[in-house]
Amino acid sequence: MHVQLKRRIYITCILLTGLFILLMIRLAWVQGIQINRTMPGFQRTVREMSVLQRERGVVLDTGRGQFTDYKGQPLTGKLEWGLVLFPHSDQTSHAYLSTMANSEVKELAALLHTDVKSLQKEWNQGNAPHFWTAGANQPSTLTDSQVNRLRELRADGASVYPLMTRYGQAATGMQWLGYLAEQPGFSNVQSGHKNEVKQPFAMKSGAAGLERTMEPLLMGIGPTLLTRMVTGSGEVIPDIQPRVIAPSNTHYPLHAETTINIDVQQGIEQIVKKSGMKEGAIVVLDAANADVRAMVSAPFYNPQHVDPKQTAWSNRAVQGAVPGSIFKIVTAAAALEYHAVSKRETFHCGGEWGKYGLSCWKEHGHGTLNLEQGFAESCNIVFAETARRLSMEQLERTADALGLARPVGWEGKQIAGMTVLHHFDHEDAGRVRLPSVSPLDEGAKVQTAIGQRDVLVTPLQAANLIVTLLHDGKVSAPRLVQRIRYADGDTMLDMPMHDSPSSAGRISPATAHQLLSWMKKVVSDGTGKSLQHARWQVAGKSGTAQVQQHGEKRNHQWFIGYGPTEQPKYAVAVLVQNVAPSSRHQATAMFRKVMDYLAESS
Repeated sequence: MHVQLKRRIYITCILLTGLFILLMIRLAWVQGIQINRTMPGFQRTVREMSVLQRERGVVLDTGRGQFTDYKGQPLTGKLEWGLVLFPHSDQTSHAYLSTMANSEVKELAALLHTDVKSLQKEWNQGNAPHFWTAGANQPSTLTDSQVNRLRELRADGASVYPLMTRYGQAATGMQWLGYLAEQPGFSNVQSGHKNEVKQPFAMKSGAAGLERTMEPLLMGIGPTLLTRMVTGSGEVIPDIQPRVIAPSNTHYPLHAETTINIDVQQGIEQIVKKSGMKEGAIVVLDAANADVRAMVSAPFYNPQHVDPKQTAWSNRAVQGAVPGSIFKIVTAAAALEYHAVSKRETFHCGGEWGKYGLSCWKEHGHGTLNLEQGFAESCNIVFAETARRLSMEQLERTADALGLARPVGWEGKQIAGMTVLHHFDHEDAGRVRLPSVSPLDEGAKVQTAIGQRDVLVTPLQAANLIVTLLHDGKVSAPRLVQRIRYADGDTMLDMPMHDSPSSAGRISPATAHQLLSWMKKVVSDGTGKSLQHARWQVAGKSGTAQVQQHGEKRNHQWFIGYGPTEQPKYAVAVLVQNVAPSSRHQATAMFRKVMDYLAESS
C-alpha cells in the first residue's frame, strides 16, 4: 500500500513537471516568436495588441478610404488641426484646473472662445485623451492663429495634433455620397473585420450612399491613434509621454475616384440655393458615356448631422416620381416603332377629350396637329388618341428598351470579394403600371401614355433616357465611380463602363433621331420657347405631373434635354417637386440656368 502511494505521487510529480515544462515552452514561444506575429483577424501583432489594452487614446485618422472627383480633387478627407486634452489625475486636476486665478487656464479658455468652467468640465471628462469639442458632438477645428498661439502657450495636458475630418460643415446636395454612423456589428457581419479595441476607438461605417455600398473597400486596415499609457485602474501614467500608433501599410487608405466634377456639382448646388427650390433633383450626365458629372438632391443634408428619421439624407435623384409629359417620349417612340401613327396623319384638339375626365392643358385646345406638333406642344389629346392604338404591353416594352421601369445604374458582380456592387444606393426601378391594373383598361392606358396614373421615373433614368437617344437607342449604365486607387496612386480596381441592355431589345436609330429632332421643335416652336436665348442651342421635353401631397393638389415639374444640339456634351434632367399648380414652370427655368452654367464652364 505504501509503495503504491509513493508510486502515484511519483507519477503525479512527473506529470506536473511535464505540464510545467510545456507551459514554459509555450510561454517562451509566445514571448519570443508569436508576440511579433499579426493576430488572425487583426492588423496588429500580439505585442501591439497587449500594449493597446493598457492605453487610452483618441483617433487622429480613422484610416477610412477617401473619395475624389474625376480629376483627383478631394471630396472627403481634409487635414485640420484640433486640440487634444489629456485628463489630469485626481491629485493634479484640482490643483491645476480648479484654480480660477491660473492665468494659463484663463488664456487657454479665452483662446478657445469659452469660459474656464466649461473648459474645466470638458477637460476632465473620463480618463482618456479627447479632442476639444466646444460642447458639440465632434472635434472643434482650430484656425492657424489659434494653432500658433497654442504651441507658444504649451499648456500642460493640452496639445495640438493633426486631425483628418471627413466632411465639410455646410449642407450639401451630394446625398449620393451618403454618411457614416455607428452601427455595432455591421463591419463584422459584412467583411469579417474585427474592431481592434473598444471605445473610444469604435469606428463608424457607411449608412447610406457610396459610403454604404462600398463599405468593404473603404473601411481600411486600422486607425491612427494618439494614446497614453494607463495603470490597471485606468489612471494615466504621467511619466510616459503620448505616442502615435499608425498602420504601416503604405497602400492604404484607398481612394475611390468618382465620375463627379466637383466644380460643376458645387456650381449647380449654388443654382439650387439661389432659386429657392425646396424639393427635387438635378442630374447632369456626360453625353459621351453617361457618367454622372453632377447629381444634386434637395433639400440638402449635412453628413455630419444626420437624423435617420428625416428624409433630407435620401437621394431624390434615384427615387421614382410621377413623370408627366416627359413620358410622352416613350409613347412617341412606341408609336414610331409599332407604326401606330403615319407621318401625315393629324388629330384635332378642342381642349376636352370627352373620356376619362381627360383634358388638354391648353383650355380651348390646339386645333389640328400631327404627332410631331403634338409632341412639341405636349398636347394630351394627341397622345390620348395615339395611346388607343397601342397596347399596354407595347408601352411597357418600349419603356424597358429605353431604360425605364428598371434599375439602370452601374452594377458589378464578384468584385473585390463583394457579390454585387452598386454605385447608386437604394436606386428605384420605377414603373409603368401596377400589376393589379389590367392591360386592357383603356382609361389606365391613356393616363399612362401621358405620364400619369401609376408611372414612376427617376431623374437618373430621365437623364439617361436622353443619353440613350443620343446613342441611337443603346442604353448605357451610368457610373458614379470609375476606379479605386491605392494611397500611393497605383490602380487597385477599374470599374469600366458597360451597357444596360433590355430583354425587349432596343429602339431603332431612326426612331432615336426622330425624337431628338422633335425635342429641338419643343424649343423652337413648343413649350420650351423660353430656352431659345440660352447660351447653347438646347433641346428637350417639358413635363408637368399632377400629384397630391398631404391631401392637397401639387405639381411635379420636369424638363429633360441636352446641349449643345450640334455636338452634345451634357444630358440634364431637372425635377422640381410638389409646387403649387399655379406656379410658373420652374423646371424649364432651372434647366436653362444649368445649361448656361455648363456653357460658361466648358
